[in-house]
Amino acid sequence: MAVLAEAGRVSRSLVAPLCLIHADEYTREKEERFRSALRELRLDCTATIRFEPGEPAEAILKIQREDRIDLLIAGAMETESVHRNFTGDVARALLRRAPCDLLLYTEPKEDPKPPESMLVVVPDLSDSSRLVTDAALNLAGKSGGLRITILYVQTTFAEAKEKALKVDNGSPSVEQTLQSWIEDKARPNFELDYHLLRGNTGFTACEFIQSSGADLVVMPSQMPFSNQPVFAPALDWIIQVIPGNLWVNRRTANQ
Repeated sequence: MAVLAEAGRVSRSLVAPLCLIHADEYTREKEERFRSALRELRLDCTATIRFEPGEPAEAILKIQREDRIDLLIAGAMETESVHRNFTGDVARALLRRAPCDLLLYTEPKEDPKPPESMLVVVPDLSDSSRLVTDAALNLAGKSGGLRITILYVQTTFAEAKEKALKVDNGSPSVEQTLQSWIEDKARPNFELDYHLLRGNTGFTACEFIQSSGADLVVMPSQMPFSNQPVFAPALDWIIQVIPGNLWVNRRTANQ
């Protein structure tokens, strides 16, 4: 129910039709249970419900291809440990294989609220990372978000390389570039900031995100021409460990 409620809120926010996918054989009783849940949550009780028997991730991906769905919303189905939440099997398969955007919820709510605080995690300062930041800003504008922080993880090697390049060609530093992004995208009544995180492993970012209290983490993932989604090396830990509610923004290779 909670994931369905979150999906309904997103559907209304984006003014997009809602489609339910259930990895099981169709029966009238199962359909009526879904219709009843839609009515209880005050969602569109005529929404499309697709039944597809088989392994859950395979069923979801089959319907996604057939219906050309551009956003999949699911529970992360994590197993909690003392320090980290491990990504569930279905969510892990979607992260590795789904060609569309993903919204994965570690803590879905039956009375969902728009995310007030978002953390945009970027592995570089490319045009793709800038576009992902723009997408987060657009979502915040539609949903009434109040704060976005751009998180850039810089390894010791990348920092040394940056210093060398700056000496060679006078290019701006990472901090100068991020500051220019903030200035370019500044909006009234909206808090936009950046955080430069230095560390030699991706889990440095994971631990920072977990402690940040952000309502939604936004992370880019590229779609090469092979149509196999890939994450930057600094972010590929997300396939195993998910630190919070996550929006994976897929970008094609030429974006």
